[in-house]
Amino acid sequence: MKTRLDPRFKKRLSCRVKQEQRSYAGMILDVSRTGLFVQTSAGAKPGDEVEVLLGGRAEAAPVALTAEVVWQRRVPHQLRVIGEGGVGLKIRYAPEPYYAILADAAQAATARRQRSI
Repeated sequence: MKTRLDPRFKKRLSCRVKQEQRSYAGMILDVSRTGLFVQTSAGAKPGDEVEVLLGGRAEAAPVALTAEVVWQRRVPHQLRVIGEGGVGLKIRYAPEPYYAILADAAQAATARRQRSI
């Protein structure tokens, strides 16, 4: 089993996953410096390149990441009420605003740990 080099932090953030000419809704569930997990119905397979657009609020331009699908979690249609599938992504390119999002997630995780002590 592979060990992650970079810590992952829980972060819920809506996004769009663009693959070729199609766009899918998604929800980022965790982030790291080198990857993220996106819950989505996109049919991307390991090795596929995707673009992930974070945010898109009226007051801020979306943050666009380029990533490679490393693994895919498929969930049978009958079980989608419980949970949806998604993709584990390796980031190939991320602009500076992504790292600000990551820093916020790391700070929130630290605060949660301190409160639980």
